[in-house]
Amino acid sequence: MNLTLKKIAEIVSGQLYNTDGELIVSDVSTPEDATKDKICFIFDKKYYNNIKNINAAAIVVENFFADVDTPQIVVSDVQLAFVRLLNKIFLERQNFYKGIHQTVVLGKDVVLGNNVSIGPYCVIGDNVEIADNTVLVCQIFIGDNVKIGKNVVIYPNVTIRENVTIGNNVIIHSGSVIGSDGFGYIQRNGKHIKIPHIGKVVIEDDVEIGANVTIDRATIGSTLIKKGTKIDNLVHIAHNVEIGENVLLIAQVGIAGSSKIGDNTILAGQTGVTDHIKVGKNVIAGPRTGIVQDVEDNKIVWGTPPIPFEEQKKISVASKRLPRLLIEFSKLKSKVEQLEKLLLKFLK
Repeated sequence: MNLTLKKIAEIVSGQLYNTDGELIVSDVSTPEDATKDKICFIFDKKYYNNIKNINAAAIVVENFFADVDTPQIVVSDVQLAFVRLLNKIFLERQNFYKGIHQTVVLGKDVVLGNNVSIGPYCVIGDNVEIADNTVLVCQIFIGDNVKIGKNVVIYPNVTIRENVTIGNNVIIHSGSVIGSDGFGYIQRNGKHIKIPHIGKVVIEDDVEIGANVTIDRATIGSTLIKKGTKIDNLVHIAHNVEIGENVLLIAQVGIAGSSKIGDNTILAGQTGVTDHIKVGKNVIAGPRTGIVQDVEDNKIVWGTPPIPFEEQKKISVASKRLPRLLIEFSKLKSKVEQLEKLLLKFLK
């Protein structure tokens, strides 16, 4: 990266100590891997007692250490400072194709904003609108009547089917499919008859969609992902689902059709939600939770069916004692049977 400490302090909104700021650093490291050309962010207080021995070019901390000679950048929030610097490095390392590559296939009546970049082998359907500063990296399919907002980045091998709307500042990672057919059938005479899905997908601003995510279009109406939501890799969102604002969906979550997930909710890895379920706001569901009934606002749940987290923890701890308890129960049962025999003899 090759940045001076002065420039880094500017990026992270920090105050310099023990340096004129002209020292150049080339990378970011952990305290354990620090060297004299790297800067180190001190998140954990466990390093405070040994901070003098961190062999870094500079350290970023929330409080100045007067007895430490190492150059220091003091910030109000080390984690936020770390994210700001990484974002700077990340943006500099992005090397997208600039302009419209000669291999791109453009449909009829496509409208492109200012500074749009479309890389090799992308296919753009008819009546597509792509707003300013958006990047389609390469090998991307965009169906008819799709609208994509400003400052969007779409990585290779993404498919966006017809009639999808994507807001501003959205990131879609490789392999994801947006607007695929929903999974819906009716049964007649022992056969599965497909229900056509003619609805839309709407993705609002500031959403990030991980790799190999599938979001199905609605039967009618819209499948909706509201602003600020972040979706991890390998998540499936079925037709007519509504995801609230600032939701976190962790890897391998599956949400069945027409369910609604409230604002600020977190569904941990491999959680499943059955169809037509309502999960409230500010809910946290532990890993592998099976949500088969509505969950009220502000609940922390775990298990199948979901129960309060603390109760499920007790059940999990108790279940580990079951083998020993079964042995003890068997011994106790044997003793009771012996006592019953003795009692019968006594009564005779």
